[in-house]
Amino acid sequence: MQKVPVLVRPVDSKFKVWQGFGDIRPETTWAYAEFGGQHSGVDFYMPAGNEVRCSFEGVVVRREFHKGMGNVVGVRNGNIVALYAHLSGFKINFGEIVGAGDPIGLSGNTGAATLPDVPHLHFELRNITKPSLKEMVFEPVFGKPIKQWRDTFTYQINNQNTVKTWRFLALRYLGDEDGWIKIKGVNSQLKKLKDGTKIVIPNYV
Repeated sequence: MQKVPVLVRPVDSKFKVWQGFGDIRPETTWAYAEFGGQHSGVDFYMPAGNEVRCSFEGVVVRREFHKGMGNVVGVRNGNIVALYAHLSGFKINFGEIVGAGDPIGLSGNTGAATLPDVPHLHFELRNITKPSLKEMVFEPVFGKPIKQWRDTFTYQINNQNTVKTWRFLALRYLGDEDGWIKIKGVNSQLKKLKDGTKIVIPNYV
């Protein structure tokens, strides 16, 4: 079993928080409709091209361009995913295991959920055991263990939008299709992934 990860600040201390968790700013409310108009993470104001570092050890499960978040990296450890958004560039690969403090990208201002003159890092934590995005996000407390963290979690199969397979789940949660063997191994009693079936998702190591 992994130790509870301690949350490390993803940027140098010289870069200050421009918008805190839960803040409401008229100029950005439109971007957070799914969160009741409240800010879903912490924004660090910083010029483009500065190093962004991993806030806890984990596996890279997202490395992509998102319409709102721009270039975004997602790192999972247990039931917690950290998102690093609006990046100008990547320094890691999908499926890579990273440690706390490792460089993962460069700050930028990509994606629609930005302001022209405010380059920044949007940092967000999600507890992926929760049923909705609004419930998933929670306030980061840097320098402290993540109290919401669990080493493993239970996922309930829902095939309505996408048919779930062992390989699909491995790619989503382990960043590697071949990880299906690990997920299947801790759920060996299951033969088929039917709607409503509950399975245990193991951690990345």
